[in-house]
Amino acid sequence: MTMQKNKIFGKTVKCVGLAAPASPCKPEVLQAGIRFLEESGIRVIPGKYLHQKGKFSYLSADDPFRAEDFNSLAENESVDAILCVRGGYGSPRILDQINYKILKERDLPVIGFSDITALHLAMLSRNAGRCVASQMAAQLPDAVSDPQTLAGMKRVYSRLDGVGKNFYKIGRKLTALSGATTAEGGIIPVNLTLAAALCGTDYLPSMDGRIVVLEEIGEPVRKIDRMLNQLLYSGFFHGASAVVFAQFTDCGGTAERNRLFQDFADRTDCPVFRGLEYGHALPSLSFLFDEPCRIEAGTFFLQ
Repeated sequence: MTMQKNKIFGKTVKCVGLAAPASPCKPEVLQAGIRFLEESGIRVIPGKYLHQKGKFSYLSADDPFRAEDFNSLAENESVDAILCVRGGYGSPRILDQINYKILKERDLPVIGFSDITALHLAMLSRNAGRCVASQMAAQLPDAVSDPQTLAGMKRVYSRLDGVGKNFYKIGRKLTALSGATTAEGGIIPVNLTLAAALCGTDYLPSMDGRIVVLEEIGEPVRKIDRMLNQLLYSGFFHGASAVVFAQFTDCGGTAERNRLFQDFADRTDCPVFRGLEYGHALPSLSFLFDEPCRIEAGTFFLQ
């Protein structure tokens, strides 16, 4: 698909650096993503080690090489944003090797979701860079073919340009699970597994006054239960304005999963909702971490 030049990334992002902090991507899939970017008028600078095999098959390269790629791109002044290739697993292994200082100095956007949650939360805990929860390079050709997903991407990148003062309804109406139907705060969209994996570390920021959006893929309900308990007991949700369950793709039966979400709402002080279109299925929304969010009568509003 050939797009008119840079209709997605707006004025701010003209050159992206491609990093693979997590799992490897098939070369032909990555090439399709690069081709889409270039046809959209975006200059692409790939990391040096995107296809460097390491000692673990589930990592795109050994830890020092993945970190070196990421940091080199962050230090490259031609790069306007770092676009992660895909999720999978691996980002938590390199959090202690990331150059947060340069991310903070450049206020650099880092784009991704799923496993990239670990990197985003670490950045947030250090007030470094701009965390963008959106489609990654491997998913771009499919994502832009979905009108709602494409509209969400355009919206979030317009926020990088400083556009957006009015609140607009986003997505379908949410189901309120706790009785309360209103909430307000900065939005924090995270993958449940990765948030739980950071419990007990200094990479997990406070959720005080924030709206936590949770998504997941491929986990049975009992494991979702376990991770929610871990986060509850750790105090992760303390002070949160609300919790929103988004897409839980291939995560057990819908009825049992919804019973668990209701059980969680009954044990939590803040308002709890489900039904947001964000995660591993299309359509999927895009978010800038901590952008203002309002939920009124179960309706979700963003700028």
